[in-house]
Amino acid sequence: MSFHSQSFTNGIEQLESKLFRQFLPSNQQDERLIQKGLFLYRQGTVYDVAYESSLQMLRAKVRDVYQVNVRISLDPAKASSCSCPEEQWCRHRMAVFFKFYQQTASVSQWITRWRNQKSTLLKAQKSPEAWKQIVQQAVSKLNYSQLIDQPFLLDHYVQNALMTIQKQAPMEKEWKPLYDLHTMFWLFITLSKGFSSAQPNALKHEDVMDTLTRMLEEMEDAMSDLAVYARPFAFDPFLKDLRIGSRELLEDVSSQVSFSVYSLLWFQLFTTKAWRENELEQLTERNNDTEELYFARTALALLLMKNDVWKEQFHLSSPSIVPHAVRWMEWLLWDDRALAAVTILKALPKKVPAYLDSFTLDSEKRSFSLWLIRKLEPSKIRMQSPESTIAVYESLLPYSSRHLGSLLLDSGRYKEWVELVHWIGFSPEELQITGFKQLLEERPDLSVPILHQWIEELIAQRQRDSYRKAVGYLKKLKKIYTQSKQTSKWDRYFHSILQQHKRLRAFQEECKRGKLINVDE
Repeated sequence: MSFHSQSFTNGIEQLESKLFRQFLPSNQQDERLIQKGLFLYRQGTVYDVAYESSLQMLRAKVRDVYQVNVRISLDPAKASSCSCPEEQWCRHRMAVFFKFYQQTASVSQWITRWRNQKSTLLKAQKSPEAWKQIVQQAVSKLNYSQLIDQPFLLDHYVQNALMTIQKQAPMEKEWKPLYDLHTMFWLFITLSKGFSSAQPNALKHEDVMDTLTRMLEEMEDAMSDLAVYARPFAFDPFLKDLRIGSRELLEDVSSQVSFSVYSLLWFQLFTTKAWRENELEQLTERNNDTEELYFARTALALLLMKNDVWKEQFHLSSPSIVPHAVRWMEWLLWDDRALAAVTILKALPKKVPAYLDSFTLDSEKRSFSLWLIRKLEPSKIRMQSPESTIAVYESLLPYSSRHLGSLLLDSGRYKEWVELVHWIGFSPEELQITGFKQLLEERPDLSVPILHQWIEELIAQRQRDSYRKAVGYLKKLKKIYTQSKQTSKWDRYFHSILQQHKRLRAFQEECKRGKLINVDE
């Protein structure tokens, strides 16, 4: 074992740099952790130390309330461990670090440098530049190529960066949501650029997409919290910085999630008409008509209610605009702009079929269809424009058949519901779920052909249970004929059924049991 090997020295330097950034003297919890680790180290409680060069592993024991075993990997891709209950970096690991660090440098000097960090000044300084510097420092050491090759490490490193960023958040309640939004936005931009530079298609990796999507959700939460407080003039430089920065989302870092962030900002934060007019003008003057620019101009024109402009842009946009448009619709409804939301809804049926065709697997088409239906089902937009909702459901057929059926019944379009039933070929059990009872109550005459079809199909199955079900539908059919004063028509039909199936003794018995045939006959 040698504490003077190059691998040991390099590993300790990397670990020292990581801990120096991870823990901040301005954070009381971090301060206590460093103090406890330093106390254990200076009390000589760290013993039985060893360095395994082949594994780049530090090993030691620490006498505390009870003895603990500590393992610290100098390989950034591997984690550390301690036999104490703490899952995160603990005082024992800190003490072991100091024990090994003193082999290459002064622990006292490290403590002095750590306490004299300028991070507290960054925390006190409220400026877009200072806050962006916090983000850049938090992720300055990320190896994007390694994270793409080893995606299981991604969440760990991003969470560490977020912890560092959050430790420097302003103390004032009204400032914290703005800090969360601003730093999360620039972290999103920084990570997107880093991954794109490492690999052109990196933003399409599932793990990267999941991470960016969670960051989008964090921005949504911060936006909701920000809406609670009045915005002082001191916020203006940050809002301007976000407005200018939002255009980067339409450039090289653009992806589906990136454009969702752009939409979120312009739908929910940048609500001033002049800002939106200026943004639309700026985007219209640009010559590189990318898909994202079409989408952005569509969104802004919609927000400004320039119907001719937004409808034209929507027409020119590719089918991939559909999920974004659905999200816009949600945000507009939250903002009580139902008219604008209905405008989107009316335009969706023209795009949905082509968007469905972009999927290769039937399961993907079904999954998207159900996602869109879940977005529409609980919202008030369905009640405000049932005709438009029906048109969207029709564009999703056959995946929307049950939901379309319910909507047709709710709208009193019973003939169309019957046509849908014949086209889809629902089973009796499926139709009971989708509203056949309602049809029986409202338009029993339209249910007659369906009942005839079911009865024939059930009898043809030649099973006791299917005979029993057929008799149940025969009784419903008899009731309809009786109420419509067509008993003679029922008599002729039922007689022909009995004659046609007179050899089916079990069916005859079920008819008697259901009192359709007198026992004496």
